[in-house]
Amino acid sequence: MPAPPERTALYRLYDADDVLLYIGISNNPDFRWRAHLYSDSKKWAPLATRRTDEWFETRSKAEAAEAAAIQAERPRFNGTHNFTQAWFSPTIWTPIRGARKCDVISERIRLELEAGHWVAGMRVPSGSQIAAETGASLSTTAKALRPFIQSGVLSVHGGRGVFVNPYTPDRP
Repeated sequence: MPAPPERTALYRLYDADDVLLYIGISNNPDFRWRAHLYSDSKKWAPLATRRTDEWFETRSKAEAAEAAAIQAERPRFNGTHNFTQAWFSPTIWTPIRGARKCDVISERIRLELEAGHWVAGMRVPSGSQIAAETGASLSTTAKALRPFIQSGVLSVHGGRGVFVNPYTPDRP
């Protein structure tokens, strides 16, 4: 017999000035708050002075609410979901026929950046999304992204994706 759905809280942590610091989910928000406080990696946690809880009947509903809340409310210390997703310009991203796919993808990335479609702080489409859109391989897409990462225009945030940097030195 399957386990019953687990009731889960969406919690928000605020500082003394009522600035939203963090949004998370847990079936035990008291435990999570203490865990944040005693974590060496959560240097911001001692700033939290107040917490609100919103309960959901299932963890999956809480997860969906968490993603939406982070994107809408932009808490200061959340990394996951706290970005704007860059989109593909339909006039630029079409399937590529023939050789030199890497060069064509690099040029399309440059065009997105120059047109202002991909701006500082945005997460760019993943390598697999670009590969699917263009018909290129994942390794070809990675090779096309590499000069933008090496020059500092884009940066890789492990587990989160590739982002447009706020400061962009000379573009490749």
